[in-house]
Amino acid sequence: MRVRMAGLLCLLLMGSEAGATEEYRTAAQPDSAPKYQTLSDGRIGGICVDLFRLMEREQPALRILGDQAFLPLRRLEKKVLHGQLDFICGVGDSPARRNNFIYITPSIFTVRYHLAVRRDDTVEIRGWEDVRALGREGVILINHGSGAIARLQAIGGLLVDSGGINSEANYDKLLMKRGRFFYYRSPGFEADLRQHRLDDQIRLLPRVMEETPFYILFHRQISPERLKLFGDTLQRLASRGELVALAGRYD
Repeated sequence: MRVRMAGLLCLLLMGSEAGATEEYRTAAQPDSAPKYQTLSDGRIGGICVDLFRLMEREQPALRILGDQAFLPLRRLEKKVLHGQLDFICGVGDSPARRNNFIYITPSIFTVRYHLAVRRDDTVEIRGWEDVRALGREGVILINHGSGAIARLQAIGGLLVDSGGINSEANYDKLLMKRGRFFYYRSPGFEADLRQHRLDDQIRLLPRVMEETPFYILFHRQISPERLKLFGDTLQRLASRGELVALAGRYD
């Protein structure tokens, strides 16, 4: 009788473990299309949300929560840094982030950075030397907290204004001539201009100024087991070409 009871208990425990899920908490980032964008029905969609659903189908033991609530990037980074949330989806590399977070590989997609100007501005830019040559007439606006700030500063000789909290604020500054350029990423740039109904007032310069991969970043207190479950699931999708296909739908 005791043997039968022990065997039954073992089966129950095994069934409980098989049905267990690991929950990972994050938040959507506003003004970050196509990573996150508000859909016509009010839900939040985008590359990151689509990726989460792919990962959950690939690995039923994994569940991702929080992608239907927006949180500004600086607050999102702070909450992940302190372990109040688990990860950030889709951010670029920087020395500070390397010190504060764990990067999951592979990257989820690659973005191209462009400069935008007022549509009546006839300036032509072939590279950063052309921007430097403009001196104080070449101020570059960039969103506050962007990982690209450190990369621009590392180039040297550029005048960077990162006071604008988001793209809308920087569009206003650009149109008021409080900067010559706005630095932002594509995919996402063109759609953002259309959303703000500014594509007749602001244009993208064709030159790609940099390409950079975007990653998922975890807080450093994450357990190795949870990190492996998440990372292995992402790697399987990448190996089958599903990350490339997903990004291609938004390009």
